[in-house]
Amino acid sequence: MIETERLVLKPYSLDFAEEFFVKFQNDKANLEDYFSRTLSVTKTLKETEFYFQNKIISFEKNECFYYGIYLKASNELIGHISVRDIDWTVPKGELAYFIFSDFSGHKYSYEALKTFRDFCIIEKEMLRIFMKIAPDNVASKKVAEFCGFELEGLLKNDYRKRQEVLTDMLLYSFTKQFTSASIDKDYQ
Repeated sequence: MIETERLVLKPYSLDFAEEFFVKFQNDKANLEDYFSRTLSVTKTLKETEFYFQNKIISFEKNECFYYGIYLKASNELIGHISVRDIDWTVPKGELAYFIFSDFSGHKYSYEALKTFRDFCIIEKEMLRIFMKIAPDNVASKKVAEFCGFELEGLLKNDYRKRQEVLTDMLLYSFTKQFTSASIDKDYQ
């Protein structure tokens, strides 16, 4: 579990698969552009439970880290954040998140992303985490930049919205900053 001032990030558990399923399906219009693959494998509660079981197993193997974002005050699920496709030889991974539309506008995404970024860099000792963001997703670009992610470039024809429309994606990254003291320590 990871805590912030207003939020608790909890690793995926079968205990919240049903709540996730209901909220995810209810917010389909908001999520289908960039989470269409997840929507395609969570159409029923049974599929969602299977999806969660796979993510829990991958979590235990250190292949990915999937968390639900909860309000600390009410313990209500308000979103998701994860790092996946982890390459431990670097180490690096791709970060993704969303806040259900009913909870947007409260800067929960800033709070969750900044804390999860630190978890990946400090606790998991990743040197690089990155996100792919659509050029027209102004809100996500602002959140990424506020949280210290830097724009690295444009990935042409990199993603299919709703698994149909091919679109470009911007590549944002956050890398662990080395000081001369940490470099000296590492090479002694």
